[in-house]
Amino acid sequence: MMDHSQIPVEPVIQELRIPAGMAGPVELTMDVRCFVVPHTAGVLLIDAGPTGSADAIGAALVRVGAGWSDITDVVLTHWHPDHVGGLGEVVARSPRAAIWAGAADCPEIRSAAPPHQLLEGDKVRNLRVLQTPGHTAGHISLLHDDGMLFVGDALGTVGGAMGRAPEQFTADSAQAEESLRKLSLLEPDRMLFSHGPEIPDPVGALRRLLAIVNGS
Repeated sequence: MMDHSQIPVEPVIQELRIPAGMAGPVELTMDVRCFVVPHTAGVLLIDAGPTGSADAIGAALVRVGAGWSDITDVVLTHWHPDHVGGLGEVVARSPRAAIWAGAADCPEIRSAAPPHQLLEGDKVRNLRVLQTPGHTAGHISLLHDDGMLFVGDALGTVGGAMGRAPEQFTADSAQAEESLRKLSLLEPDRMLFSHGPEIPDPVGALRRLLAIVNGS
């Protein structure tokens, strides 16, 4: 039996190639992350990664002493294919897992197990839902009871620096900025990104990022 209280959050890190012309004149390589999060009744998966993610997710489950049958819930931060492309594989291996996503993104997610809608303040196990639209209409962030904040694609890091999601992949930049201001009011112990590793003092980095734009 797994001792969930002793298991840290386990990232599933994969390489993502963006062809030339999609985000600039040259091909880009970046990481994309989903997360295995333990709770008292099993594990929860935040995002399902791109198509072909099953092996990487399965390896992460093994690292925390879990298996596919331990996944009780899959929470999707948004509908973009690098975060939901692997959902079919996950559903096939964890058919009893409940699928969740922000209400406005649910119509965009094709799945044999349609996602349940999430709104501001909803709870899924040990995560509280924060609506952070802009990158997509139904983008959500997730605040863990233990003080971790999963921000999806609201923010990312490259080379130790925090930045916004690329504008060409963001549905509403003004709305995305409002969501960043909302996140900047929180005081999480850690901030985990779907693209890029953690950085020191992420709240301070976010507030400085916003101050550069606001001129304050």
